[in-house]
Amino acid sequence: MDEQLEQLTMVLRRINSIHLSHLWSFYRPYFRGDIACMTFIYNVFRNENLKENAHSMEDLKANDRLLIPRRMLNCVERLVSAAKDMEQIRRGKDIFKIVYLVTCVETLQKLKGRNDLDKKEMLFDFFENYTSACNKQYIRKHFSRIGDEINGTEDTFWQFISMLNECRNCATHEGEYWDLCFNNGDSQTPLLIVSVAQLHSNAKKEQYGFETTLSYKTFEYIFVQNCINFIMQYIQSQGKPQMPIPKRT
Repeated sequence: MDEQLEQLTMVLRRINSIHLSHLWSFYRPYFRGDIACMTFIYNVFRNENLKENAHSMEDLKANDRLLIPRRMLNCVERLVSAAKDMEQIRRGKDIFKIVYLVTCVETLQKLKGRNDLDKKEMLFDFFENYTSACNKQYIRKHFSRIGDEINGTEDTFWQFISMLNECRNCATHEGEYWDLCFNNGDSQTPLLIVSVAQLHSNAKKEQYGFETTLSYKTFEYIFVQNCINFIMQYIQSQGKPQMPIPKRT
């Protein structure tokens, strides 16, 4: 208990209680218990320098780099919450939500310094490298291509990412936001989707039929889990001290 109190005290020296309550409400469902969630938030803030301890421009610049995990944490909470709010503005238009989530991915990648990737590469890197094996398998089970010439070696997880990329592009560049991409009704009855996509990285874009029993709610849960993995791996890559996080889910 003393350790958790110390973590809470340290976090509250860097953000106010209202900010923490927003973060807590958002991130807590993605962890098995309170301790795991607080340890995650603590790891985000623990390496920041307090402003009163910065005595030079060099200190401030160094602290600016240390603020990147905070910015990642805030980015995910704000953009995923904004995507949820779209349900009140345009009910059932999941493509609007996808635009926010893809923007979140691009922001995380840029904060990480991955300016060497184009936007499509950012999206594929995010899903291929930060989705857990069980979540990849879940998406493969609930998203498949339909047609007469199905290749048994096709990776429907990869095709799902390609479909998301094309949905986002059509919405932002061509104003096409009316198509469906998630099954939010009867999860037992597959939803038919017709979308431009690539079947693999070397294939050209063509229109294909897919069927899915994946809901937006489940996809959003997987997406935030990816974001948490992304932030945790970023902190680890910086060689900064971390508290071990108890098993999350």
